[in-house]
Amino acid sequence: MNDFETIIVRAEQCNDMSELKQLHDEVAFLLSSFSISFSCIFEVYDALCMCHDTLMKQALLLAEREVDRKGIGKKPSSFCWFVMGSSGRKEPTVWTDQDNGVIFSCLRSEKEDCYVYMREYARIGVLFLNEIGYPYCTGYVMATNKRWLKETDDWGEQIDKYVQNEHIDDIRYLSMLVDMRPIYGEYSLVIQLKETLYKKIATTFSLRNRMIDSIRIPFVPIGPFGRVYVERWGENSGMIDIKQGGYVQLNHMLKWVAVQKQFIDAHSTFERLTRWYDENGCSQRLFERIEEALETFLYFRLRCSVKGNNLVVRHLSKEEKQRLKRALTVAKKVQHYARKWV
Repeated sequence: MNDFETIIVRAEQCNDMSELKQLHDEVAFLLSSFSISFSCIFEVYDALCMCHDTLMKQALLLAEREVDRKGIGKKPSSFCWFVMGSSGRKEPTVWTDQDNGVIFSCLRSEKEDCYVYMREYARIGVLFLNEIGYPYCTGYVMATNKRWLKETDDWGEQIDKYVQNEHIDDIRYLSMLVDMRPIYGEYSLVIQLKETLYKKIATTFSLRNRMIDSIRIPFVPIGPFGRVYVERWGENSGMIDIKQGGYVQLNHMLKWVAVQKQFIDAHSTFERLTRWYDENGCSQRLFERIEEALETFLYFRLRCSVKGNNLVVRHLSKEEKQRLKRALTVAKKVQHYARKWV
């Protein structure tokens, strides 16, 4: 992991966008030449996440300096840039796209001018992140979307609306926010917002069925006798979508467990699983089965990310096929018992 540490040190000292882009490319090259195993996958993701965090922080620092130089609007007393999705869970792939938002705090009399500053900061920040290798989110879940950039009081009102409306899109937005993780600025702003979010969701019982649906609806491609169902036609023939076919079910189940148990500081899926087990939420056998399944899905996700395609089942070794079947079986079980655990 020393090569990752070298990239992190270089990124922390970098003041040039093209060099940050080069460092991002080096991360991808390093992973493509790195021998990744199931047993070390959590450590690899930790190192990869630290690299991504450092690159993004430095780009956001440069963006802040650029907005300050322009003298646009009024800089708020404090703000924080946060990530969601796989980055929020510390499970980013090599070419992860942007899923981010911003929260800021200011005097009421200065709010309008602060919004001017923060919107320009969001515009340049998202632009700089794209330039160094983090593509724009196709679903527009970025700080440049007014839905994801708000002052603290406005964020509180927005969360209340999501919880009260319970529309399918509102549930999706809540699910995204559950994974929020601060990466640049005043972290306490995001931590406080996250505490509010977790409490509101956990105490709104009518949301529970929606949470369970997010676990039980995605299809797990395995039959009752261990047959793995692959795509039969088209360019994805012989492949499975490892994210939607197994990883999502584990991720969502443990995400909602974290909300119910108020595991505010447990970001990754494995951290949530460990906290659940430590508080006697599951048996050691179940913990070990989910742990192995999570290792398997994360391993294949990263491998597919490096190669740029879905998982081709016929190309797997005998051991890999066996692990995949066990992991898919666990994902299926998680779906079956979702109502009991969430």
